[in-house]
Amino acid sequence: MSRTVPVVTRDSVVRFWLHRQGLSVPRGQVPLSKRSFVDHLERTGALQLDSVNVLDRAHYLTLWSRFGPYDRKKVDGWTYRDGAAYEYWGHEASILPISHLPLGRRRMRRFPPKSWSDKSWWAVYQTSTGSKRRVLRRLREEGPLESADFERRNEFKDGENPWGAIPMPKEDTRSLKLLWHDGRIAVKSRRHFRCVYDLADRVYPEGTATSPTEFEDSWLMTGLSGNGVASEAHLMNYVTGPNPKAPARKAIIARNLRKGRVVEVRVEGMRGTFYAMPEHLEALSAAPEPTGTHLVCPFDSLLWQRKRSAQLLDFDYTIEIYTPAKKRRYGYYVLPILHEGRMVGRVDPKVHRDKGLLEVKSIHLEPHLVANGAFDQGLGEALHSLREFLGAEKLKLPRGWGRRI
Repeated sequence: MSRTVPVVTRDSVVRFWLHRQGLSVPRGQVPLSKRSFVDHLERTGALQLDSVNVLDRAHYLTLWSRFGPYDRKKVDGWTYRDGAAYEYWGHEASILPISHLPLGRRRMRRFPPKSWSDKSWWAVYQTSTGSKRRVLRRLREEGPLESADFERRNEFKDGENPWGAIPMPKEDTRSLKLLWHDGRIAVKSRRHFRCVYDLADRVYPEGTATSPTEFEDSWLMTGLSGNGVASEAHLMNYVTGPNPKAPARKAIIARNLRKGRVVEVRVEGMRGTFYAMPEHLEALSAAPEPTGTHLVCPFDSLLWQRKRSAQLLDFDYTIEIYTPAKKRRYGYYVLPILHEGRMVGRVDPKVHRDKGLLEVKSIHLEPHLVANGAFDQGLGEALHSLREFLGAEKLKLPRGWGRRI
C-alpha cells in the first residue's frame, strides 16, 4: 500500500522555521528569563560562541536579536552558576542546554572524531601524555585556571606553521583544549571572555552518556528542532557534534523514518525530499506570520546552514571577516536585516566604546525591498536598541539615512 507524502508550502516552512528560531515576533515581545533562555537553547540546539568583538560576543548578540537589551550577567549566571547550560561542541564551540549533556558525554567518549584522523592539522595539534598529565595536575592542585595561565608560543619556524599567521599554542595550551574535548576538564566560567577551566567532575553534574545511536540521531533531531521542515542538505553542518558523512546521514534518516520519529514531506516548488517531526507537521499551519525587524548576528543559528538560507530566504550571505578588506562587498561584520520574515538588507556596524558611539558604516538593501515608513521605523528601532544594548550614547548613520530613521 503506497503512502501519501504530505505537501506543504514554502511559505509555511519559512514561517515555522522563523518561529522555531524565535524570530517570528518583534524583538523583546518575549522577555529574557532563565526559562526563555533555556527554551531558546532547547529549540535551536545551541548558542554559538565566537571571539570577534566588533559589537559584542556572538552569543550575546544572538539573544539580543530576539529579546532586546538585557543584563549579560544573568546569562552568565544561568550558564555557569546555576548550571542551566554548559559549554561544549554543538555547532562549533557553543553554549548548550544542560539536558544535552548526555549527548556531549557520548562525544567526549568518542573523541577524537574519526573525521579528524586524516586531517594534516590534527597530526600536528596532538600533544604528549606528559603534557596532559601536567595540565590535569595543575588544575587538581591549583584549582580553576584561565586559558591565559597556559602561555602561547610559536613552536614553528617561518613558513612551517600549519595555522598560518595564527601563533601555534604551546603544547600545554593545546592539551587544555584536547582535555576539554574528551571531557576530562570543563569550562567553569569566563572572565573577559577567557575560559576558566576546572576538572570536569567539579563542574558537570553526575550522569551518564547517551547511547551511540541516540548520539547519532541527535544530528537529525536537533537539526529538525531548530529548522522545522528540512532536507538532508539543509541539515548538514547545522549540528557539527556529531557531524556524520553522507552514508551515515542516510542511515540515520532511514532509521528514524522506520521508528516514526520523522516523516517525509514535499515542499511545493522545491526539489527533493524534506523531513519533519510528526508533531511539527501538525503545528505547521498554526505558525504565525512573522512580524518585526531584526538584525541577525553573523553566527546566529538561523545562518548556520547557508544553503538553506539561500534557498528559503533568497539571501546569499558570506561572513567577510576573513576576506581581505579590498575584496569585501559589504563590510567586516555585517548583520543581515530580517524584516517581517524576509531578508531585505545588511548593515555594517562598529561600536567605538571610547567615544560612546555606534557607527553604521553602510546599509545595503536588497533589490526586491520596497522601503516604506514601516521598514524605516523598524530598522531605526533595531539600531537604537542595539545602541542601547552596547551602552553607546550616540548613533552615527550613513549619509541620507538620518532623515529616514
